[in-house]
Amino acid sequence: MKKVLEKISKEIIPSKQEQRQVNEVSQEILSLINSKAEKFQARLIIGGSVAKGTWLPGIHDIDCFLQFDYEKYKNKSEQISDLAEKIVRVCFKNYQRLHGSRDYFQTNYLGYDIEIIPVLRLTKPDRMKNITDVSPLHFVWLSKKTKKLKLKNDIRIAKKFFKSANCYGAESFIRGFSGHVIEILIVHFGGFINLLKQINRWGDKIIVDPEQRYMDEKQLMLLMNESKLTSPIIVVDPIQPERNAAAIVSEEKFKIIKQAAKKFLAKPSTNSFVEKKITATQIKARKTKNKLILFSVKPNKEVTMDVAGCQILKQFEYIERLLNEYDFKIVKKNWFWDKHNDAILWFYINPTILSAQFRHQGPPAELKEHANAFRKQWKKFAVKTSNGKLYVDFPRKIRTVDAVVKELKKDTNLNIRIL
Repeated sequence: MKKVLEKISKEIIPSKQEQRQVNEVSQEILSLINSKAEKFQARLIIGGSVAKGTWLPGIHDIDCFLQFDYEKYKNKSEQISDLAEKIVRVCFKNYQRLHGSRDYFQTNYLGYDIEIIPVLRLTKPDRMKNITDVSPLHFVWLSKKTKKLKLKNDIRIAKKFFKSANCYGAESFIRGFSGHVIEILIVHFGGFINLLKQINRWGDKIIVDPEQRYMDEKQLMLLMNESKLTSPIIVVDPIQPERNAAAIVSEEKFKIIKQAAKKFLAKPSTNSFVEKKITATQIKARKTKNKLILFSVKPNKEVTMDVAGCQILKQFEYIERLLNEYDFKIVKKNWFWDKHNDAILWFYINPTILSAQFRHQGPPAELKEHANAFRKQWKKFAVKTSNGKLYVDFPRKIRTVDAVVKELKKDTNLNIRIL
């Protein structure tokens, strides 16, 4: 295990040239924006992994917070996005204003995607006027902890591991572990291997409370926002204890990371840190007795990456729903998008030809009111009874996988190409 981690450690530390380039671009952005922000009593700071020094090689994005003076703007915090836009407009020719809990901005500078988030400058979280105001305080907490415990390398290793398991990212189309959550877990458990050992012991539900904000689980369940308790992992935010920092994590990603941790601990390998790229050619080359339906989807480049990802996911779920409605048995399904090229969606379908008729079950015959309503609804068909229940048989229009593919091609709700 030691040799594996030593090898990975060398690969995940950005080169001196890359570090210098990222730092130079960050400084240029600071100088550019702060020269214009001063008259608004605002100041830009670099946030995220760049500021903490925990970013992985090949980074293409830099997160920034445009902090406005609290006393001046506390009673008009809803205006700071408009003020921020005045600053951004002067500094960049092209940018996007995006909607969130408070509007924020994206632009590109020297090949880097820059995100600029307007916030009020806080010293205490209870003074926030918007949830985004607290973000820099998270950064301060994590920076102090990672520096004190010397965990920067462990954080990088963990991020690479989660990425390779396809469990990294809090976007709504991924529903995985954010960099923020991974950092909290590394700090709380004291390193990458300790984290994996804990993950290997996790049951169906886990609670992590790094600052021990709650006396016990009962108190947590009573005081935390109920909508944030549905995820399989609850990570009590060290700055906002009423918030579950891991609320977005899905059951699927939770199970996958547990399996990945178990596999690595049993047999450490550098393969656990290799990000999997899936192509249409690879999918087609797989041998299977089932029928493959393979699609490509062109992402919408006029929206944010998160919105584009959600649109792709909706296409995937729509196709899945149609296949189920047609009564086809989906043996396996998945989709992949590397955020740069077209996405691919695939379904393995049982190739058995469906029966000529589809049976639609009705209510028990003894429930006269419901039975009469069922007969009235389907009076054009022969309503029959079997084992005390009403039913009606419909002729199927679609019986083969090839026929359903033709139907999907005609569907105007789909923006897909069948491969």
